[in-house]
Formats: sequence, structure tokens, C-alpha cells
Amino acid sequence: MRLLAALGAMLLFAGLFVRSYTVPPAPDRRGGTTLALAYPNRALFGSPRGDCVGTPPDEVVIACLIGSVSRFRAESMPLVQLPFCGTCYGLSQSLAALGRDENAVRAKLDQMARYGW
Repeated sequence: MRLLAALGAMLLFAGLFVRSYTVPPAPDRRGGTTLALAYPNRALFGSPRGDCVGTPPDEVVIACLIGSVSRFRAESMPLVQLPFCGTCYGLSQSLAALGRDENAVRAKLDQMARYGW
């Protein structure tokens, strides 16, 4: 029984480090959802949008989007690559907008949409 409890505790602890990252498909890239082991410094359902929605309005957003994906790939160990998950993408957008000015978020999301994100 103790062994089972210890195994369960280890799995729960490891689960704290599992993060997903969703990138939408576009003509220049294949979208998808990646499950990876990463330090828990971003949302469980992450996306480049979550990292870049808080940038200043006059900043070009494409550099932030590309940098966000590059950082995630460099800082994590991929477990599974899945097809694009619309639900995960919607959750990441909702999490990115939590506690932020709705108009500013909408303007930033519109700016990102111009680049296919």
C-alpha cells in the first residue's frame, strides 16, 4: 500500500511539470499541440499568445510569437506531439485574457491574427 501511495505521489509531482503548447496551423507551418516536461512557469494550456498578449501595443508581435515558441522548445523535453487541439487553443486564449483589459487583449489578438496566430 505504501508503495502504491509513493508511486501516486511521484506521478502527481511529475504532473506539475507537464505543460502543453498549442500552435495553430497556417500556410507556413504545421500546427499542433505538444505535451512536454517543463518548469511550471507558464500556464498548463500554453500558447505563444499567452506570452505575447501583454506586450506593449506598439511592439511588433511576430518577434514575440516566434521567440515564445523557441523558448518553449529550448526549455522543455517533448513527450508527445499531437495534432492541433482547438479546445487547448481556446483555453490558452481564455487564460491569456484573465485579469487583463478586454480592449487591449482584443487589439493584441487582432494584431496576432494578421500573422495567422
